[in-house]
Amino acid sequence: MTQLIKIGLFSTIAQVTIRTLRHYDDFGLLKPAHIDPDTSYRYYTFDQLIRLNQIQAFKDMGLALDQIADLLNRQQPIADTIATIEAKKAELARDIREKHEQLGRLEARLHRLSALEGPPKYEVVMKQVPSLHIVALRRIVPTPLDMPAYRCRMFDELDGWLDGQAFEVQQEYVLYHMTEFVETDFDIEVAVAVSPPKANGKPKMSLQTVTAGAAVPEAIRRYELPSARLVASVVHQGAFMDVKDALLELFDWMGMNGYSPIGPVRELHLFGRENQCVDPQNVIVELQVPIAANERVER
Repeated sequence: MTQLIKIGLFSTIAQVTIRTLRHYDDFGLLKPAHIDPDTSYRYYTFDQLIRLNQIQAFKDMGLALDQIADLLNRQQPIADTIATIEAKKAELARDIREKHEQLGRLEARLHRLSALEGPPKYEVVMKQVPSLHIVALRRIVPTPLDMPAYRCRMFDELDGWLDGQAFEVQQEYVLYHMTEFVETDFDIEVAVAVSPPKANGKPKMSLQTVTAGAAVPEAIRRYELPSARLVASVVHQGAFMDVKDALLELFDWMGMNGYSPIGPVRELHLFGRENQCVDPQNVIVELQVPIAANERVER
């Protein structure tokens, strides 16, 4: 006859708490071999230690109890067991990579704080941004001194065309298409996000059909600005002329944290329209840069 062991002794032998054994019972992972109908005492057998060790081994791998139950209760083929463990391995590798990136950001912040007398002026965050329907005008600005006048004329031209269209106008952007530092010939694009208007309660098929017969100036483009899986973002509040400081902070952060830009800088005007700004000394602007992690070289 198989020897029955009280739950307390079984717990001591297995080095598992009674509470854990009860939890495994409730979950259907390890049922007692016998429950006394009079006292409700739970009894186990020595051969159940094998099952318990299997549970603990899978648990130590980080598998959830429902995954362990699937593996042990359903007698899955070995290929399914391998697939479950491979999936967990990939999950752990992803977690380790994310923790490593967090550690890198902490180290960069500590390095920056040690070089400053106070906290940094800007906080850089990473996030996803969706795609946008935009109407845009792109030109080359010869010098920094030309920038204000060019931007003013470009937004005037863009807004003038939009006034006669059926677009629902949203926020204003400036896109900087330079891939490296330049002192002249700035490739910029002023843009306004728009929602394609609806016909009979349904969106139009494309932006090109918004206004029947509308002539689009050759310089003005209507297109979808692609989504970005990861952007570095910073918000500037203060003088318009100081937005460049936020941009420098953003690129400094990218260099210290191992990221590179993979798309144009996006300047989002949270304060409204640039040509209608009443206080250029107090604007709110968000800068976004699509980024990708630099490849690490193993040494």
